[in-house]
Amino acid sequence: MVKRLLIAGLTGYFYGRAAADARQRVNVFASLALQEAEGGRTLERIRQAKAAEIPAWLDELMQRHIRDEERHAVIFRRAVAAEKMSIDAESPAAVQASASVGEGSIKRFHKSEDLAAIALTDLLAGILIAEEGGVRAFRSLIRTIPVQLSKTRAGLESVLADEERHVRYLTDTLRTLGASRNAERMRRRIENQVFDDFGKIVEHLLSRKERPVLVKAGVDTEVAGEAL
Repeated sequence: MVKRLLIAGLTGYFYGRAAADARQRVNVFASLALQEAEGGRTLERIRQAKAAEIPAWLDELMQRHIRDEERHAVIFRRAVAAEKMSIDAESPAAVQASASVGEGSIKRFHKSEDLAAIALTDLLAGILIAEEGGVRAFRSLIRTIPVQLSKTRAGLESVLADEERHVRYLTDTLRTLGASRNAERMRRRIENQVFDDFGKIVEHLLSRKERPVLVKAGVDTEVAGEAL
């Protein structure tokens, strides 16, 4: 429990500080846009890899989840545009941000290059934990984002509502499949890994080193035409 509280506090500190600093904030929004887009693609790959094991009711929920992630990516791209910037998708930082989550992260965690070889309940547990992290991050951003960014705040509140719904359906799904303990075991393993590197993470957050830049000047003209 102590580890969980420390990690939650660290998340709140990081996103709260980022939201208050325009230079950091726009890079966080860009990172979240890339992560949400990759999250949707990963869910679709899981659907395909585990199609024979996914019941119809769960498939319907996962498809809605995929649509949500795609919409979230648009919301964060618009948040970047509100800062008069656009995502530099070809930058090393942007490539790394996408590779650090989603399918690549799952394969590294399970030490497997084949999604089909990973138990469906373990895949769902991993997604649940990622969604729980998203909820913490978005709550922190909403609490500290400048009041003048009202449209961005409204978008974040919409994303948060979806993420909370994702947590509920994934929790219920694992319970229905008799695999609630899978998520708790995985959660503790991840928390232990983070806690082992806690000092390095804090040092990094407190350092004055330049953060990776995922954006470039100029508004993405495609964003305005994307429906939510």
